[in-house]
Amino acid sequence: MLFERAEDVERGLRLIPQLGEVMPDEAGEEVRAVYEETRTHLRVPVVNFLFRSLANYPPYLSFAWNKIAPHLLTPRFEEAADTLRARALVEPIYEPPDWTSLGDLKQIRAFTDTIHYVLPKLLLVSSALDEGLGGETGAANGPREKGIPPGVTEGTTSLPMVEPDEATEETQEVFEEIRERHGHPDVASYYRGIARWPGFLKVAWERVSLLVNTPPYEERKRELLEAARSSVLELPLPSRSEVVERDIMDEEQIKELRAVLAVFRFRLNPDMLLDVSLVKALLDGPEAARSSRFSFASR
Repeated sequence: MLFERAEDVERGLRLIPQLGEVMPDEAGEEVRAVYEETRTHLRVPVVNFLFRSLANYPPYLSFAWNKIAPHLLTPRFEEAADTLRARALVEPIYEPPDWTSLGDLKQIRAFTDTIHYVLPKLLLVSSALDEGLGGETGAANGPREKGIPPGVTEGTTSLPMVEPDEATEETQEVFEEIRERHGHPDVASYYRGIARWPGFLKVAWERVSLLVNTPPYEERKRELLEAARSSVLELPLPSRSEVVERDIMDEEQIKELRAVLAVFRFRLNPDMLLDVSLVKALLDGPEAARSSRFSFASR
């Protein structure tokens, strides 16, 4: 599956920097409303790069979000995310360093736990949107389960992102290595957040980079992609036919949007889930990396 969409991924990698991202303080009313719901439905205080990119297509973002949002607050969705998270750790875990002198571990742990919690959900969302535009309709019915209350989970946090052009020369070099090794269009928000502590960023990436692109890493990514696809086909998806019938986008715009989604589905979201799981394991041990203290399903 990963290589079947290589052309879309390459096109998306060119498109995303050209499109830019719509930050929350720049968004119009329609997009701001979606952004607020992404926080309460994914239960974290951040608006992810996925949505900041999709905001370049406001009518689609609003339509697709309204279609999928009710399913994000169900035990089934939370459990699907838990399953992905439990399978995302690539081993072996190398000897962790002494973190104590490298940054504010309380803030770093809280932010790492937040992103570790939301990343499998983002992989599910990007998979669902991509499958829908690819022609899949998914399940016929809406959620039948008792819903999870919307709201930001207590203890989750956000951090200001360090912009690459504002970073130190050493941090810029780390950013560039991360971007090139992963083949990402930009440095992911997680790395830009922990870059507030350059020493921690540098050492964490040194450990993570030992596994990036290795056969165990790529095999685990394929497993996550397949598991995510199986899960989202149980949801009613924002379908291509609805997008065309409602005159939300034409066929050329759909092709463009699928290229953008392919980058998030096949590169950014699974790569970062694997990376952040490794950082979590280095901070708190392998078992801690297989679950989330924020999961509603574990309460």
